Amino acid sequence: MTYTPGRLRNKSKEITNARNWGIGLITAAFGIGFFLSELQRMRDLQADPLNYAYIVLLLLTGGLIFLWIWATQRELDLLFEWLDPERYVPPSSLKETVLILFCALALVALLYAARDPLVYAVVFTVYSGGSMFAGVYRDSEIKQAIERSLNRLSNDLDDPVMSERTRLYLAAVHTLKSYFIERPMLRRGYICTTASVAGLVIALNWRIHGLPLLGLLAYVLFILLIVISEINIYRWLTVRDLRLRQVEAEVAEILPDSVKARGTDR
Repeated sequence: MTYTPGRLRNKSKEITNARNWGIGLITAAFGIGFFLSELQRMRDLQADPLNYAYIVLLLLTGGLIFLWIWATQRELDLLFEWLDPERYVPPSSLKETVLILFCALALVALLYAARDPLVYAVVFTVYSGGSMFAGVYRDSEIKQAIERSLNRLSNDLDDPVMSERTRLYLAAVHTLKSYFIERPMLRRGYICTTASVAGLVIALNWRIHGLPLLGLLAYVLFILLIVISEINIYRWLTVRDLRLRQVEAEVAEILPDSVKARGTDR
């Protein structure tokens, strides 16, 4: 069967629906009432480094939620756009729905937990560990889809009519493989979980001894963890999207109608 990117989208409605439920959960919790209460609370806060750190962490957590919504949709779109795996059916069990809803619920919980360094540390540690487990499961499924897409493409390489198109599709799939499989995502998960445990220990000592400096230190650790982690991901995203744009530009020259149709399906 000829390699036809885009067919995977029709097989993955359950995953898409689960993600939409997660977004709905975030949207419901991240409502106007929360913003109004936090704005009122910020206005009443005293000029204190601990309070300033809380505000920064709250804003970063909101940004983290936005990036999760954007990145998960972007990643699904790319997989649907470029992959056409051979003999592969995307998972659609309760497990996938639970994992996605867990990530969404944990992100919402982080917003409310930001008021307290210890509570935030506990929730962030649970979120990091759970996200790492979900990431391992997600990457194993993506690896299967990528490898089976490469298998299907290998059958088209010997056809002189499709060789140029196949070469471009291979470049796109290898770019996705580099981003999803070869990048140190799992190592990043271990580092985030370990750092969050360290933050949890610091926050616990803050609660026991009541030293404001320890609470501030816990806040700063999580602020740095989020910023550094997202900067690394941004670097990987930049490389991935630049390579895919180059491939898509070449595909547009030889298959303009196909590219136009695929863009309509997004």
